[in-house]
Amino acid sequence: MLFQCILSSLLVFVFTATVPQQKPTFCHDLDCPNFTTVQSFKDYELRKYDALKWVATNVTTMEYTDDINREMFFRLFYYISGNNSAAMKIPMTAPVLRTVIHGQGPTCEATFITHFMIPHNMQTNTPTPTDPKAYLVTIPGKNFYVKSFPGRPTDQDFVEKVEELAQEIGNPNLYLDNYYFTASYDGPYAIHRHNEVWLESTSGVSRMLG
Repeated sequence: MLFQCILSSLLVFVFTATVPQQKPTFCHDLDCPNFTTVQSFKDYELRKYDALKWVATNVTTMEYTDDINREMFFRLFYYISGNNSAAMKIPMTAPVLRTVIHGQGPTCEATFITHFMIPHNMQTNTPTPTDPKAYLVTIPGKNFYVKSFPGRPTDQDFVEKVEELAQEIGNPNLYLDNYYFTASYDGPYAIHRHNEVWLESTSGVSRMLG
């Protein structure tokens, strides 16, 4: 199992109970997912997210390169720029969400899915992509453990933050370890940046990706 070699038992300190979440400042002026903070811990949070529709594209590969990342991003960017069934421009949202689903076996091949959130006022009657490699998907309401951090992380930095989050949670029975999310909220030229990694909680939510 992923992380089983690095996890240790840690005492978790809970600071708050469930708190309704206003639009976070790190979303800036963009639509972003609605969530409720269930618990706040020393270095991470447990959040409950609403179900949402996203436009997505994916690739399965052993090596996720900058070229692949760029191609997937622009496939979705072209969708919101007018490459859709309504030929309309769709506002940008935050974050750019990436799912990493671990493959089985020694090859360590993984599936990478890049998502743009559909704006809240377009969650119904959403234009479909004209690119066959892009598609609409609904991620059901889920609980996630979320670790936030600043900077301009590399792929390896994201992996290390996921491992840190798993270690901080301390109990591998509390989260799913076959996949994780990375979330990037800022454009390429932003100085003060907000990033997150998410692990799905095993309590009270669907265990399947939408």
